[in-house]
Amino acid sequence: MLKILAITNHALVSTNYWDRLEKIVASPIDSIILREKTLSEDDYAEYAQRLLKICNIHDKTCILHNFGKVAVRLHIPRFQCSLSYLESHSSLLYYMTNLGVSVHTVAEAKRAEELGATYIMASHVFPTSCKKDMPPIGVDTVREICQAVSIPVYALGGINLETITQLRDVPITGVALMSSLLTCKNPSTYVEALKSNL
Repeated sequence: MLKILAITNHALVSTNYWDRLEKIVASPIDSIILREKTLSEDDYAEYAQRLLKICNIHDKTCILHNFGKVAVRLHIPRFQCSLSYLESHSSLLYYMTNLGVSVHTVAEAKRAEELGATYIMASHVFPTSCKKDMPPIGVDTVREICQAVSIPVYALGGINLETITQLRDVPITGVALMSSLLTCKNPSTYVEALKSNL
């Protein structure tokens, strides 16, 4: 069974942010990435501590993002970042047991693996409103990335109940969702439907 990762973005939540995250964490996802790039470092740390408590209640994994100092300070050995961030913050490798790197090409995926990434986030696969000005990398590129590295690969970007069926024959470890999961009516029902479409 493919894994499903949720990614947060408070700008996309029209209802109560924390109520929505609680529902997502309580759904059949495997992990949640606290993205929230627009927060200050101190605010991000507060968000992280609050989300970690929710994850502990539901026995789910919380992965921090973009704020390496917060992850180190809170002793959270799970982190997601861009390739450029990892290249300029290589000391993260000493603190992380789970280190995901976002890539867009086969070359970037290989570089991330060389630098010590433990998984790849390949994006964005399909057209998405979050990346209107950038063309999607497509399913074939995701397949090539999977073949080029020996670490797990997750597909991200424009994944929903319709597009996920195009990934059935691609050797990914899982998919990551942001917009669709933050805006759907019922996260639990939505995740169950996604899994049935894989």
